[in-house]
Amino acid sequence: MSLVGLVQRVVLSAYFWLFIAFLLAPLVVLVIFAFNDSTTPTLPLSGFTTEWFSEAFTNGQLTSALLRSTVIAIITGILATALGVMAAIGLTSPKLRFRSLTVATLLLPLVVPYISLAVGLVILLQALQVQTSLLAVILGHVVIALPFAILVLLPRLRTLDPSMLEAARDLGAGDLAAFRLITLPLLGPALVSSFLISFVTSFDEFAIASFLAPSGQPTYPVFLYASSRTPALLPQVIAIGTLVIALSIALVLIAEGGRRWAERQLVGETDATTTDPLAEGLVVAAPVQRGRTE
Repeated sequence: MSLVGLVQRVVLSAYFWLFIAFLLAPLVVLVIFAFNDSTTPTLPLSGFTTEWFSEAFTNGQLTSALLRSTVIAIITGILATALGVMAAIGLTSPKLRFRSLTVATLLLPLVVPYISLAVGLVILLQALQVQTSLLAVILGHVVIALPFAILVLLPRLRTLDPSMLEAARDLGAGDLAAFRLITLPLLGPALVSSFLISFVTSFDEFAIASFLAPSGQPTYPVFLYASSRTPALLPQVIAIGTLVIALSIALVLIAEGGRRWAERQLVGETDATTTDPLAEGLVVAAPVQRGRTE
């Protein structure tokens, strides 16, 4: 390796690790101050304590906001993923007209500021004489999460071999049975990724929730913003934030492990069927026959 190449590699590696440290430093600081025996997050630390965690879980408003955001994020993830699957199937259809316009319309929430979208949703609800509610928050979150779901599912759907669906139809399966027994299992890893991205997008969203959430029912980010101005509540918020970080890391690790396992299973099944033509016919025909009997 030449001297110039070595210097470029060192500079690139240093930039990468500095960027990672820049991203993780706030999280590390948050975890450290969660165990600080003081209501003021300043250095040096006053001592070590875990009382903020117990106090946080006895705060009904804080736990209610956290549970509320979790439920909203789960519903948003399910709806956005389901709509993303339907949109991705439609976008891969060769009969679709105005494909570029359709894609641009579906991905438009990515470039629209959330604050502008929130104001527009409020005006729309007032025009329809509909009160702000948690349902409105969910619908708003689905709108902003749907583009991410499409961007995850569409590439995966395009990589699937269309001959598998054609073979299923030749064996007597309908479009719904072929989708349920062939396409949907192959989309498994992408479905998990889409749900997680949509979940995080909803759980972390502030602008839409602050405008559409009814009074007295704030989501966790809205409650977090309001509580950050109250010194007495700040340690509890930091403690819950630490738990959210830990659960997020665990969820990502579990999801990544599940995705890798699912992909290995799919690759293993593909290898098994391609090495044995008779087994290939049985693997395809068995679920189709089962779908026809059902």
